Amino acid sequence: MRLLIIVFVLLLAAMICVVKFCKNKKIKISLAVIILIMTCYSVVLSIDMNRVNSLRVPIFAKENGYMGSMIRYDGLGYKVGLEKDEKGNIIQIQMTMFGRLIAAAIS
Repeated sequence: MRLLIIVFVLLLAAMICVVKFCKNKKIKISLAVIILIMTCYSVVLSIDMNRVNSLRVPIFAKENGYMGSMIRYDGLGYKVGLEKDEKGNIIQIQMTMFGRLIAAAIS
């Protein structure tokens, strides 16, 4: 979670630098759009990561079948696998990006 706060601060600083120091209008608009897209993606990722850490189904990921005994959800660049018991309660959930575990929780 600290890493995402650092990312938000860096994106905010980048936006301030672009607005203040960039003279060319086309480059300024292009960089502002890129930074805005990166900020929106960071927000989506942080919301789903928070939901994974609290054993809830991700909002911005779409269910996409099964991986073994786990239900697979695919997001924008990340995957979430969750396992439910017979009552429908989530007992295990994990979030991966680029093949590496970035968030997980077990009840």
